[in-house]
Amino acid sequence: MCGIAGAAGLPELEARSAVEEMCDQMTARGPDDHGVEQTGGPGWPVALGSRRLAIIDPSPAGHQPMYDPGRGTTIVFNGMIYNFAELRERLHADGETFVSDCDTEVVLKAYGRFGPECVRHLRGMFAFSVWDPDADQLFLARDRLGIKPLYYAHTGERFLFASQVKALLRTGLLPRRLSPAGLASYLTYGAVSEPLTAIDGVRALPAGHTALVRRGELRLARYWAPPRDEASVPAGEDAARSLRGLLEETVERHLVSDAPLGVFLSGGIDSSILAAVAARHTDRLRTVSVVFDDPELSEAPYTRLMAAHVGSEHVQVDLRPDDLLRYLDSAFGAMDQPTFDGINTYVVSRAAAMTGLKVALSGLGADELFDGYGYVRRVAALERARLVPQPLRRTAGRALGALVGAGRGAKLGEWLSAPATPGSSYDLLRRVFLPEELRALSGVNGDGTPPALDRESDLFNQISVLDLTNYTKNVLLRDTDAMSMANSLEVRVPYLDHELVERALRLPARTKGRNKALLLAACSDLLPREVTSRRKQAFVLPIARWLHRELRDEVDERLRRPPDGLEEILDSAVAQGVWQRYLAGGQRWLQPWSLYALSRWTESLGEVAPAVSR
Repeated sequence: MCGIAGAAGLPELEARSAVEEMCDQMTARGPDDHGVEQTGGPGWPVALGSRRLAIIDPSPAGHQPMYDPGRGTTIVFNGMIYNFAELRERLHADGETFVSDCDTEVVLKAYGRFGPECVRHLRGMFAFSVWDPDADQLFLARDRLGIKPLYYAHTGERFLFASQVKALLRTGLLPRRLSPAGLASYLTYGAVSEPLTAIDGVRALPAGHTALVRRGELRLARYWAPPRDEASVPAGEDAARSLRGLLEETVERHLVSDAPLGVFLSGGIDSSILAAVAARHTDRLRTVSVVFDDPELSEAPYTRLMAAHVGSEHVQVDLRPDDLLRYLDSAFGAMDQPTFDGINTYVVSRAAAMTGLKVALSGLGADELFDGYGYVRRVAALERARLVPQPLRRTAGRALGALVGAGRGAKLGEWLSAPATPGSSYDLLRRVFLPEELRALSGVNGDGTPPALDRESDLFNQISVLDLTNYTKNVLLRDTDAMSMANSLEVRVPYLDHELVERALRLPARTKGRNKALLLAACSDLLPREVTSRRKQAFVLPIARWLHRELRDEVDERLRRPPDGLEEILDSAVAQGVWQRYLAGGQRWLQPWSLYALSRWTESLGEVAPAVSR
């Protein structure tokens, strides 16, 4: 795992300096090694840089940037390739030679053998760039699900890229100007939807895409998309056995590491299954849990039960809710883009790193694949309500109020009275601010087109795809990368192995069932009954309490006087109205917290250039 950076189309010294600055910004992503190399073609200098967190073959042979002397290609790589051993054997049989045991060299040789099509041979999480002198091009690629980030800024012949937005800003070559469109996206969903970012002029290379840069000309190409077709797959017990076999194989691959590795254990079904499967493939499993002394938040009884059940070497990190406030400054500093949901990931990652781990497996992704949120039932009910004649919709809205959560009854009423658009029910469930609220806050309409739903197709799989390509990618994966790497920790997500994702998405709803029925059928023999029968409990921070007590004065001040750069976009009077309605008990904590997080993130940028006026 690494932080990578590159600069092209600048004078040689300026390009190298820019890459050095970007790498310095990403020191936590790779404290074990650092390298910058100057390359490129005549008249178009290219500099590549890396900060390395050594996980596979930590010897100097894995140093980056890595050079292939036979072809003259140079790579910087971030990620982990889970099939690198098999791919290495195949390439070796084809005549390739290797000087290291790391997956970076396998990717470099795969590019040499297959060119840009090499990505189709990779199973894992990755973002990388290769300078190819024969083609006179810079090649970039990002993994299928967007587990690893890659950002770029492109102006004329000048092209910069890095693993973090803040690294690009560190160069001083880009104005620190907020993007009104990016912030409108944030206010809508609690995170900026790629390829937008919160910074004007910076874009994300979309998940499942490659890019070719030739002397300033940029061409993007998509090489993968979530399957939407149902294949001929096993049903019933056969489906459970098939899923179990693939999950066993996937987890075993994710355990490969030359550095200390463990499993995040929350006591819920997803992480418990990972721990149980991992215990079958390693002699010494380490598990880590973060628990609160508040009985309403603590999952300690379940984590201890599960750790004893699998016989893991378990570390329990005990935290009091008040202790968490001490982490807020460093967590907001680590936040690469604004998010409403990253602080908890920072806390867990920090705790894992403090126990000595460099790699941790996470249960992220199972909810999206197997309807852990219960969105299929909720979306179906909301879509049916939109078919009710207009005079009866308010009655229907009262009956469905619980589906959208406490404090959102008014939003549900407004949504029901609007023209019916297939897919807007999913949009309602995921929104932080509705369109009219967004216009009042920022004067921007944002993207008013909700994701499309086909009433004739499998709703379960459509919801899974929407989650994977929106909330999972833009919130969960982005936060996990930024917050874990800020603590020099690599987090792996076995449930989002693309072969497992493709298998799950091709199963019909009747096979998967409700509330992770198929996943439980496949793995229930591995878990204690107390775990399989418990109600879902998310890992949550006491944010509502903080807003009413410890953070009340600070939030009030920040929403009254937004930091420079944000004040041109955000109407402070409207923001104060959101805050006062929350204090009066009229809405959920999510809206004021999102505004507070945006303010703190903007402040972390330092001096911000004036934005486009409201």
